[in-house]
Formats: sequence, structure tokens, C-alpha cells
Amino acid sequence: MQTVPLKDLVARVDLGLTVLCGADALDRPIRWAHVSELEDPTPYLVGEELLLTAGVRFPSDVPAYVAGLLSQGVSAIGFGVEPEFPTVPSSLVEACAAQGMPLLEVPPSTPFLAVSQALGALLAEIAVREQRMLADSQRALTRAATRVRPVESVLTTLAVVLHCRADLVDPRAAPQDVASLAVRVASGRGPRSASTQVGEDHVTLDPVESAVLVVRRSAPLSPAERAVVAVALALLGLLRRDLESERGQIARLAASALLRPEVSGVEQVLGPGPHRVVAGESKADYDVLAQRYGPLVSKEGGGFLALVPAGFEASGPVGVSSPVDGSGIDAAAAEASSLLARAKATGEPAFPASDLSSLVDPVAAREYARRELAGLLGRPELIDTLRVWLGQHGSWDRAAGVLGVHRNSVRHRISHVERLLGRDLGTADARSSLWLALTWLD
Repeated sequence: MQTVPLKDLVARVDLGLTVLCGADALDRPIRWAHVSELEDPTPYLVGEELLLTAGVRFPSDVPAYVAGLLSQGVSAIGFGVEPEFPTVPSSLVEACAAQGMPLLEVPPSTPFLAVSQALGALLAEIAVREQRMLADSQRALTRAATRVRPVESVLTTLAVVLHCRADLVDPRAAPQDVASLAVRVASGRGPRSASTQVGEDHVTLDPVESAVLVVRRSAPLSPAERAVVAVALALLGLLRRDLESERGQIARLAASALLRPEVSGVEQVLGPGPHRVVAGESKADYDVLAQRYGPLVSKEGGGFLALVPAGFEASGPVGVSSPVDGSGIDAAAAEASSLLARAKATGEPAFPASDLSSLVDPVAAREYARRELAGLLGRPELIDTLRVWLGQHGSWDRAAGVLGVHRNSVRHRISHVERLLGRDLGTADARSSLWLALTWLD
């Protein structure tokens, strides 16, 4: 069950509670408030209570009364003044101070029921907060499991949401301070999970297939946080089984192919080269590629990259690189990402230049582009607007739809472009020159 630090209850101004002793122990957990006027209520207590009493049957042996409550795990005493006592008895104050029991004075204006209700409200707030944390953590961990390096992403996400260190280790190579416990947990002959204190760290260990998840942090895990770890364990178990399968091996190949300049083994999946890299943003295109090529499609920011056979037929706003063999994949990915901007402007797939622009030296082409567009450099919103407007053949409405702005905003931006470049965009010469410059702009 959830608990509340005593200090949170004391901080409720509406209750008017006064700390008479034990101010250094206000971090003690309170699970519930219990009212009792018995001289010895210990048979009815289970621990972590705030015991409320008005002293109707005030004990004759006060030190023994306090000692009994402490032995039963009571966290604090709340004494209600009036009608039995005008003030908290000094003998109770002295006994609590001597034995380290926090003692609160409850004023006549605060019924014990109000204290119980306030505690219930605090517990409910914590429950709602932890449920929200659990839901947010589940979403974050699930998203992490879909990334290119899913195991590492899940571990990193777990560390962030729980403010901890999370490591997936081989039990035979576990850190020295938890090595023996890791072996026991992984063997299946001992506990299926374990926790221990290592220095100032609270450490939990859970098996994941043939490995062990080790979580370290300064404070123990709450029940909701343990539930977050359980979600991570389930994902890691599935991921490790997947990574050890044929599909998992292909996924690692895909990650390598899309993240490294050179990689071998692509032919095993896609057949003999050459291959192309496709960059896009449409979910529909992503779904088609993922269904056809499976793990050779990788999330990339708000879009995706895919490695496909050279004969791939693209549709919609995607950028398709020049054919590549086993090397040069990073350059092809950069080319495809660059062509995506043109594809988004026109709504059609953009392939490497095979017309007049392909006859121009690339270095000279970039210099020309930067010279023609010098007035717009550093203004990406104007470059994007110009590219889309030209790609839509000067249609204000279609350009506005692609950009997601009002048609008047497009008109305003194009007017601004004309002023900055000193060009009349109503002429075919200006439009064709600027379209080539946008094509060559790096």
C-alpha cells in the first residue's frame, strides 16, 4: 500500500497541526490514521499509523505506552486537545522526545475525521500521479522498443523515467558487488528477482532470458516504479528473443546498413546490388515499405529511411538516391534526404538528376545555388515556401495546402522572396533558374 511522508500532512495549513517533538523525523511514512483511546492499542495496530487520541483513557505509564507504540511500528502520535486536556500532557511530550516519537498537537477546531480525510486525499493524489507516471512510462518504453537499437533504447528510457542506472549484463560478467546475486537470479534455482543495498545504492536484479537487468538508484522503487520495471522486463525479453532469431539478425543488418558507410551482407536480404536509399515521411509509404522489406526500414526523426533494390518504384513524396553497392550508403542516405525536400514540394517522388542538371559539375552547381539564393540563406521558411510554390507551378492554394498555412501567408512570403532576391518570379526564366538552384542547394 502507498504511504505519505508525515511532513506532507503537517504542511496542510487547514489542519493546523503543531509539531511538539520529532521534527527531525517528519520523513516517516504514514499509511493511515487510526483513532484509539485504549491504554494499550498495540493489538489492533499493524504499523506506519498516525495514532490519534484525545487521552480519554490516558495511560498511567506514559513511557511504556510510547515504547509499545514504537515497537508496533507506529510512525507518529496526534494528540487532540480538549475536551479532556487543555494542552498536551507534559509527560507525553517528554516520553515522545526521549524515545524519538514524533508528536503532533491537533487543535480543537480540527476533528480527527478531517485528519483522516486529508490523509486520504494525499494518498489519492499520489495514486493518480503514479498511475500517470506508469502510463507515460509504458508509452515511452514501447516507443523505445521500435527504434533501431531497441534494447539500448529501452534501457536508456528506463534510466530516464526512473532516475536510475539500468544495465543488462551477462551474469558471469556482472559487477563484482552483485556478481553472486546475479548468478543466483539467472540460474533459476534461487529467487526470480532480488534487491539489495550496495553502499548508498538500492539495487534490484531481474532475469531477462539468459541476462540480468540491474537497476541502481539512491531510493527504493515504489510499487508503481516496480510496475515500470516489469514493463521493461517484458519488452527486453521479447527483444532479446527477437534479436536472437533470424528476423533479429536481419534487423541488426538493417541498422548497420542505414547507419554505417560500409556494410556487408545486404545481398542476403535484398538480393544482388545495386540498391537505393529511400527517404520519406508518409505513414502510408512507410507501411508499404515495412511490409515489403521488413526491418530494412528505419525510423529517422519524423520520417524514415529504407534500403531497397535499385528497381524500386516510388510513389508520393519520397526522395530516392542514386544506386549504391555495398559502400557509400551514408552518402546515398544524405542524397535521398535532400531529394525529399523536392518531393514534398511537388507531391511526386524525387529521383537523382538525370536531366540537364546532371550534366553540371556538382561543385559548380552548389556555388551557383548559393549565389542565386544568397538572400534567402538562413531563412529556411522562405526557402521551403519558394520550393513548394515553384513545385506547385505557382498555385497559391495548393502551396498553402502543402505548407499548412493560409494562402495569404504564401503570397506574403513569395513577395518577401522577390524583394530579397531582386527577382520577378512572374517570369519563366526566374522560376526555372531558382528551381535549379533549389535542386542544387546542399
